[in-house]
Amino acid sequence: MKINTQWLLLIAFLPKWKLTLLSLIIPFITFLFYYLFIYTDYQQEIAQQHVEITQRLKRINHLQSTLSTMPSMNSLITQQIDYDIPFDNSQVSEQLQRLLMTYHFIPEVWENAPNSLYKLTFHLSYPQFLTLLECLNQTSLALISLNVVPIERHLISVQMSLTALSYPSAIPGDIS
Repeated sequence: MKINTQWLLLIAFLPKWKLTLLSLIIPFITFLFYYLFIYTDYQQEIAQQHVEITQRLKRINHLQSTLSTMPSMNSLITQQIDYDIPFDNSQVSEQLQRLLMTYHFIPEVWENAPNSLYKLTFHLSYPQFLTLLECLNQTSLALISLNVVPIERHLISVQMSLTALSYPSAIPGDIS
């Protein structure tokens, strides 16, 4: 293996500041590769996490503003349509009592007609009202009428009439 002496002589007779500069080139190139490949990936991950956090904060703020305002009937109807109503074998009055006891909804007035019509009156906050609607839509009860009256700033009076849903029955003569 031949060593070219001209390169060795050139390096040996370089001034001290050029030797120092030459010795710093390798760490500088290493730092440059680090910055280009590793640090920029970290910056991209941080930017992506920042965007996700911003989106979550927007959703939280939207939900908080929704909870603090009174609902429109269209939004309530839209929320009711979103739920699948399972038909349960237990009696409707038992389902309703179990639901009210589970979520600690205490009606001010409870009326029960013989044709499976229930009239309930509550004093609730708006978030409790939304929870009640969500829970009622998970039972086999249909909301017939709804009257919402604000009482105080964070309290509403809710009067609702519910009826029991039943399985659709075939009409005689329509069977083919």
